[in-house]
Amino acid sequence: MKEISNFAGMDGFHWFIGRVEARVVSDGTDPLRLGRVKVRVIGTHTQDKNQLPTEHLPWATIMHPITSAGANGVGSTANLIEGTTVFGFFLDALDKQHPVIIGTIPGRDSPGTNSDVRIPYVPITARTFDEDGNETTSNLFNSLEDCLYKKKIYGEFNEASQSWLDMKESKRGHNPKLIAMLAEIGFPNSTAEDTAWCAAFVSHILQISGYPSLPLDAKLGAKNYQNYPGDVIWNGTDNPIPYDKFQKNDIMVFERPETPGAGHVGLYHSTNGKLLKIVSGNAGTEVTLKIDKDGRDPNNPGRKLLKVIRPIKSSLET
Repeated sequence: MKEISNFAGMDGFHWFIGRVEARVVSDGTDPLRLGRVKVRVIGTHTQDKNQLPTEHLPWATIMHPITSAGANGVGSTANLIEGTTVFGFFLDALDKQHPVIIGTIPGRDSPGTNSDVRIPYVPITARTFDEDGNETTSNLFNSLEDCLYKKKIYGEFNEASQSWLDMKESKRGHNPKLIAMLAEIGFPNSTAEDTAWCAAFVSHILQISGYPSLPLDAKLGAKNYQNYPGDVIWNGTDNPIPYDKFQKNDIMVFERPETPGAGHVGLYHSTNGKLLKIVSGNAGTEVTLKIDKDGRDPNNPGRKLLKVIRPIKSSLET
């Protein structure tokens, strides 16, 4: 039998240590949508980015535990960020074109870890309309607070009901404001009455405020925001829950018991004792955009808090 070489295990295991340099590159995200990252391997790749630009590095696959199916969209998503030091091996041994990451090496902030140098910032053109209803285009780049209150992107905030009644679903027909919101994030043929739109609201306000967006096929999934490229404030497992670390407009992802695998997502507003008040769409009996009046129990079975992420903007603005 012919001896096989350049194959994992046949030429020995060729281990590596490297640093994650990008999750998103100039020509787009991982084309296979497998959550792969670009890693610059120490001793294999030059540190000179002029000789070897980030986009020319090979995509590194991330190994998952056996509790993650990793097929047919079932499983978990890794949360590596730029600057993470990783350890792994090459599937193709000496060719070193197919790296596999099996773990991370903890350390203090290193180049690429700081929130100032996250994924490249791309200005987003939002759909806006003048007083006559004619569509205009502008880069908004307002804060989340501006979009919620000052700019009245979602209409007037009603103090009594703690909600934006303009965002209420219509029983007799489709609310044009909700239709416009879905169209602006890439779903022109969707209506809120047929969509669990809590994730759509979060996607929309992040987009019009100039923050990074999730890929189109992930925007309507509440639990997908566990993988949003921001600062992880709470990972869902550390105890006790760090209430004192939460800041207004942190992204909060919850379980939702009504539909297996579904979730709920919104923006942190305040704390009522040990209950969390969040701003979220598709909420309450009126099904509108609102602030929880009393708050949510983050330990409530079936509605548990899963993760808290602080959205950030890159300093690489152009």
